[in-house]
Amino acid sequence: MSLYASSVQIGGVPCGPVLRGSTNGEYRVVFEREHASLEEIEAIQWDPPVIVGACILPSGYGFTVTDIQYAAATRSYTVVLQVGKQYLGDVTGYQEQVTQLQETVTQQAGTIQSKEAQLQAQAAVLEEQEDTIAQQAATIQSQAAAIEELEEAGTAAELEEELKEAYTEGVESNG
Repeated sequence: MSLYASSVQIGGVPCGPVLRGSTNGEYRVVFEREHASLEEIEAIQWDPPVIVGACILPSGYGFTVTDIQYAAATRSYTVVLQVGKQYLGDVTGYQEQVTQLQETVTQQAGTIQSKEAQLQAQAAVLEEQEDTIAQQAATIQSQAAAIEELEEAGTAAELEEELKEAYTEGVESNG
């Protein structure tokens, strides 16, 4: 008479409950002696196992058998498993996606480089324009100083002319 329902098969061998172990990554799988022999249990490929039915063993993982214990009271074997490897399965779709993403990154890097080159060219043009503006400002200042000097010189000449006229007028009026 069976103590456990056997709706799950691991490696083609019917098993009872699958329990979490006491440490991280440890699982305990119970096989009743009525449904499985020790030789059948030892023959199961655990890296990765073929599981049929609902079970808490994570899919896509391989396991290492750390112990097989027999309980006479329940006439069952308990296989203690430790997570071994994780299998990713078919990754061809992801490889295609990675290739596309790498192409996108390459295109964007090219776009960034061309934008940087444009920015550098614009910065050079701005620098030239700033130099031109500075030269023009210096020219304006020197021309303003020259105009000021000319204005002052023109006013002095006018004063001199006025003084000469006043002197001439004064001399003529005195006779």
